[in-house]
Amino acid sequence: MSPLGRPKGEYRRAQPEGVPMKAGRTMTPMRRLLAALALSAGTAVHALPPVTPDGPSGPPPCTDAAVVKLTSSASEVVFPNPRTVTWSLSAPAGCKGLSLELDGAVVPATGTRTDRPPRSEQSTLKLMWTGLGQRALLRTARVNVTVRYPTRMTIDATTQRPVQALLGVLDASNANPTQVIELCNVDLDLTGQANLMLTDNRSLVAAPGCERGARSLGPRIFVTDRRGPGKSLFLIRSDKVKIAGFRLEGPTAGIGDDDDHNVEGAIRIWPFGSATSAPITSIVVSNMEISKWSGIGVEVGDAGDGPLPGRLTHPNVGAVRISGNYFHHNRHRGKEGYGVLVTGGGYALIEHNVFEENRHAIAGGSWDGRGDFSGYTVRENLVLPGGGLHCGFLNICWQTHQIDMHGDRGHFDSDWCCGRAGETLIIERNTVLYTGGWRTVMVNGQPQQVWSDGLAIKVRGNPVDKAVVAGNVFRHASRDDAIGQNGSLGIIGDNISNPIDVRPDNVFGADPMATLGSCDFAGDGKADSFMATGVTWWARSATTQQWRFLNAQPQKLAQLMFADVNGDGRCDVVLKPQAPATQPAFYSSRGTGAWTMIGVNAP
Repeated sequence: MSPLGRPKGEYRRAQPEGVPMKAGRTMTPMRRLLAALALSAGTAVHALPPVTPDGPSGPPPCTDAAVVKLTSSASEVVFPNPRTVTWSLSAPAGCKGLSLELDGAVVPATGTRTDRPPRSEQSTLKLMWTGLGQRALLRTARVNVTVRYPTRMTIDATTQRPVQALLGVLDASNANPTQVIELCNVDLDLTGQANLMLTDNRSLVAAPGCERGARSLGPRIFVTDRRGPGKSLFLIRSDKVKIAGFRLEGPTAGIGDDDDHNVEGAIRIWPFGSATSAPITSIVVSNMEISKWSGIGVEVGDAGDGPLPGRLTHPNVGAVRISGNYFHHNRHRGKEGYGVLVTGGGYALIEHNVFEENRHAIAGGSWDGRGDFSGYTVRENLVLPGGGLHCGFLNICWQTHQIDMHGDRGHFDSDWCCGRAGETLIIERNTVLYTGGWRTVMVNGQPQQVWSDGLAIKVRGNPVDKAVVAGNVFRHASRDDAIGQNGSLGIIGDNISNPIDVRPDNVFGADPMATLGSCDFAGDGKADSFMATGVTWWARSATTQQWRFLNAQPQKLAQLMFADVNGDGRCDVVLKPQAPATQPAFYSSRGTGAWTMIGVNAP
């Protein structure tokens, strides 16, 4: 191939449709010289042999002498440094109908353009002729630029073509992989993209000061296209990866209803496995808002292509940490609709998250089919009242449960309902305000609204190791209302050989939302709501209207007061003294700090 992109010896002009090319042309010495000029570094030059059209049906002969040049000031730049492209057109005087297009935009006969290329790309200059009701491409010149990336880069409102910058830096073929990619004040449409891989030692996070918080929703990445299984937006198959601080929004604002084309996934964590693969040490998804994915918000599986027991096990359950996120409106009528799924032998620590309007907040797949069983530690999360809707055969709908583990067997009317249900399941100090909701049933041929209780926790079989439920707060009135377990036959309460260990410190019949505190925890001059559940503290921002985890503390609202003790402009939580005439002695800074003595580290 020549440097012009055509086979050597072929320098033919693109003909307008319907105009034949004359046969028997040869290259003149002048045209051979012009072709050789294309070998100049950073310069593309094109000239074509003359054509004698048959009548007035094509470009005039003067266009054969037209020459276009395109050069670049650099063949390689480091993001976000600029480069300059320069172009020119020379043609005989009076030669009409010629125009130039640079990367699809019409440009003058000569000029320069300075830009900051977001990724490695090619610039294309086209010489066009228009006349006699026709339009023809005469020549094309091209120059390439390779973009390298620093070890820490920011994509913000000043970034040219920010989506392309993100795709460029995530490209697995990038020779200089970036360790930290920061987002700030951007709204990125990744519609059509799937399985964008975050490799070892990569972080995709909000820049400091731009992250999701009590006063800011944070940057957003979104898609608008519905998609089928196996097409998560982000894919993690390596170690030491972090995603944090921004919004990740799917395309399904309502409830997903198509099994094959409406089960979108946001993040899939599924490490590679091999005989030499070490255990995973740190994969983190934190401080995210993950919503409108009708399939799965975050999916965690193990190395199904490696040796057992895999790279994720209960002894290092915190190797995958899903913490401080807001999972909401991830719904489907009868398929996934999960905030978090742990399956295929995977393990994860799921803590300090808020779940609202998901079919299941947390779901589990029992094993990987080879003997590697799944499990999780679910700790200090808040499950709000909404969600849980499941619709089945004949469009009959009911309220399902929020924390789940499948079995590895099924029977005639239910899949994954029984047998062995995961390995080690630890469910502790969570607050579950979900109890179910109204559903429509047919009574004497007429629809009627009835109340349907939905379980908080359901283990669909016997865990291989154990399932422990300890220190949780349930709105359900009793243990039987809140917790269910299938046996090996798939019937709740039947043939259970390894029952759930439900500890006596669980609390039932609680409604901490009935009475809330009020104080400005965000420091924005607005009063936020405060909830003390008996195991955890939460604040709902008056600006974002989202609940956020503050602290794991047992004190309830009646034991607490609020004041700006340390003078930082934000509310602190003060431990109310037992004697009315006694001055308070301890406070928690912003409700997130440990108990500190007043007068030691505060005025």
